[in-house]
Amino acid sequence: MTLQTIFAGCQPFVESATQLVLILVLLPVLLPFLLFLAACTLAWALIFRLFKAEYDITITREALPPDADTGTVTTRDGVVINYYKAIVRSEDGSRRAVQDPKVVLFCNPLGQKGMSSWGSACAAIAQLWGPGTILICWDYRGFFESDDPKRPRTVDVRNHAEDGAVVLEEVVGDRPATLLVGHSMGVQVALEFTLLYPEKVGSMVLLNGTYGHALQTAFQPILRLPYVGSVISSVIQWLLARGHEEILEMIRRYSEPFFGIMFRMLTVLFGSKALQKLYGKEYMLRAWQQYLGGICSNSKSMKAFLRGFQDLDAHSTGHLLHQISHPTLLIAGIWDGLTPAYNMMVMKRAMTNARLVLDTFSGHFSVMEHPELVMTEMAKFLSELPHLRRRTESQCEQHSLKET
Repeated sequence: MTLQTIFAGCQPFVESATQLVLILVLLPVLLPFLLFLAACTLAWALIFRLFKAEYDITITREALPPDADTGTVTTRDGVVINYYKAIVRSEDGSRRAVQDPKVVLFCNPLGQKGMSSWGSACAAIAQLWGPGTILICWDYRGFFESDDPKRPRTVDVRNHAEDGAVVLEEVVGDRPATLLVGHSMGVQVALEFTLLYPEKVGSMVLLNGTYGHALQTAFQPILRLPYVGSVISSVIQWLLARGHEEILEMIRRYSEPFFGIMFRMLTVLFGSKALQKLYGKEYMLRAWQQYLGGICSNSKSMKAFLRGFQDLDAHSTGHLLHQISHPTLLIAGIWDGLTPAYNMMVMKRAMTNARLVLDTFSGHFSVMEHPELVMTEMAKFLSELPHLRRRTESQCEQHSLKET
């Protein structure tokens, strides 16, 4: 037996001993902090329970579509895009033929595969619009099952929006008045889509996002600070240039047990009973696992995830927001540190038919953190929304949307 073999056999014990020493050293420091954090969490959970929104879900689990069907379509520049299509069912789980079904195009947040986080939005839409409603989303180019283009320069928000139009035409043909629902990165994609194809959009629901230059306000929840965006950009550039994207996989691997415990606690303290009934008690954990697991599924997706932040920072529709007159519901979380709520305040002021809802009880993932509010506001918005007559191809009638 060689020394190398002996050392290799002892390595796990050495690592365990090192970890034990670190725990013993850090415990006196960490314990008071953890107790304080636990007390704050319990107090916040009590406040949340007392004041959170209420929404009565009357549909059954059978009415919601099961795992979406997948398909592919080739874009004009030869990139094969993978898309997902689901159809809302009847209460007994059967499909009902509808002559003129409503269509929803979901614009995903950065790094999401499929419809993993859209549970509450799907439930509200299914309950309001009923069987036959078509739900569509797609994997952005460079991500997951979609092709990685030969030219990385073509992976940007504009091309994502154009890909969405190709997917929409492939699934439902040349249809107007589609509902666009976007979250985080999907807000920028949805805005770009609406500016490029205004005739295809009927209305929008945009959650926890910004109109552009995302890194310039990230982690600055109250006001913008100098150089923060540049520092974040430099870190991402370093990770990509040095080939350190495997750091994401390392973070995922070591934090997975922690996230499992954390999301089970969050479900108990803050989880939606209605969504637990529809999707199971671990709906929050399952959505997170699909999200983070998808990002770290391969090197291609990890690199695309990091490049995505750069693309979101380079993109902006701020100077064109005044051209968007489509009825729009904006939902922003007060505690959102990634895309602070003041970004959506700017959007509200610039867009002529927008209503802004500020949620006191959520951060960047209102659709999962406070789904009752999202479902309530979506149902109110879509049920009260008249079909507006178009003055031109890109302009709708002025319509006053009530503030919340």
